[in-house]
Amino acid sequence: MGTVMTYCKRIEELRCEIKTLEEAVVILDKAFAQEADHLRRYDQAQCLDKLQARVAQEIRYEELMESSASLRYTEARLISGLAKAIGASLGSLVRPTKEHPLAVGARYAADEWKKSAPFKTVAVAVGPKGIPEDVRVGSLSRAARETGKPESEVRAALEGRGYRIMMPDEFLWFLGELKDKVLKGTAALPFIEARFSLKPLVPQLIQHQPKAKGSQDQHTSTQS
Repeated sequence: MGTVMTYCKRIEELRCEIKTLEEAVVILDKAFAQEADHLRRYDQAQCLDKLQARVAQEIRYEELMESSASLRYTEARLISGLAKAIGASLGSLVRPTKEHPLAVGARYAADEWKKSAPFKTVAVAVGPKGIPEDVRVGSLSRAARETGKPESEVRAALEGRGYRIMMPDEFLWFLGELKDKVLKGTAALPFIEARFSLKPLVPQLIQHQPKAKGSQDQHTSTQS
């Protein structure tokens, strides 16, 4: 009889130990899950840091290329205008007109120097696969020059293919905001607009344009 009671007591003790172990396993499992989520968010934040560094470097490169292209274009127009001015002036000497030869040359030069082309508009395009996988840096101005279309049409064409176009400062600022949300656990990578509450933020950034000083002065004078 004593042996049976001893076994029953031991079984009850084992049941209590098992219950305690089960509770400990649940606590450990929760702790491991929290730590895994923390590491995942930290890794994704580091991924955004690397993306920011890459994008910033590519932006600087594109801006440098655009400045160089603009300088070459200006030099070419200057040389071409001078050449046309000399040619027109000499032609006017050969076939005299009522207009002074220098005036003829100046007119031809002015026509050449009035020509313009878009430069220095560098943008960041986020494709349908989202951040960080589908992020590209490029020059809207260069695409406009190469296609002979306005920058607005180039941008519209990209947006029609599912790309979100952002200016460099706006995108880098947005990455910082996204990183904060990733660390807080309110966003995750890959970041695709339609899946997150940040969706209204991106169009707001793109549509925001600082008011030109002239329009502000005009508004002030109207009020006064």
